[in-house]
Amino acid sequence: MFFLIAVVIMNFQGALLVTLVGIVASAPISDKLDIFKKETIQLAHSFINKILEDTPKAHAAWVNSKSLTLGDNTTIQQLGLLEEEIIPSDPALLNFSSNCSMETCLAHIVKGLQRHLHLLNEISKNLSKTDQLSELKADIQELRFLIKKLQKQAGFDPSKQEKDEQLQTLMHDLHKHLTNDYLIHVAAHLTIQQLLDFSCEVLRSFLRIRRMTSNISMAENPKTVHLCRNAAGL
Repeated sequence: MFFLIAVVIMNFQGALLVTLVGIVASAPISDKLDIFKKETIQLAHSFINKILEDTPKAHAAWVNSKSLTLGDNTTIQQLGLLEEEIIPSDPALLNFSSNCSMETCLAHIVKGLQRHLHLLNEISKNLSKTDQLSELKADIQELRFLIKKLQKQAGFDPSKQEKDEQLQTLMHDLHKHLTNDYLIHVAAHLTIQQLLDFSCEVLRSFLRIRRMTSNISMAENPKTVHLCRNAAGL
C-alpha cells in the first residue's frame, strides 16, 4: 500500500515538473519577470539603446549618398523591390514583441542579432572599416551575450532554438549582388535600416517589461524613442 502511494506521489511530482517546464516555456512576458536578474535586464536595455544611438552613426560613416536616407519612408518605398532581391527581411523578426512567449521573444532577439552581425561582416568586406561600425558590431555582440544570459537564467535551452536556415542562402545571394559601388552602398543602407527596425522591436520588448513591473527602473533615451517612433512607431 505504502509502495503504491509512493509511486503515485512520484508520478504526480513528475507530471507537475513537466507542467511547470511547459508553463515557463510558453508563459507571456508578464508572467516570468521574476526569473530574471534585474541587473541583466537593465544592462541589456542599456545596450539596445546604445545600438539605436550607434546605428545612425554607422550609416553616416558608411553611406554618403543623399538618396539613401535612414528612416525615410520615400527611400524605403523606392528600394522595396531591390530589398526583396538583395536582402529580403525576415518577417519573424518584425512585430514579435506584442504577443509572444518569453522564450520565443528572446529566441527572436538572438536570431536577429546574429543575422545582422553576419550581414554587417559580409558588407564590411567591401567597404572601409570605420570606428562607428566596429562599435556597433561590439554593441550587437554584447547584447547577444546578455540575451543568452537571460535565456540561461530562465532555464531555456538555446540548443533547441530554431536555427536561421535562410541565413546561409541570404549571405550567398548578398555576395552575388555586391558587384559595384552603388549596390554595395544600397546593401549597406538596407542592412542598417533593417537593423534599426529590428532594434526598435527589441526596445518595444523591453518597454513591455518595464510596464509590467515596478521593480525595474529603466530610463528611456528621448533620441532613441524618437528614432523608433519615426521608424516604426512605439
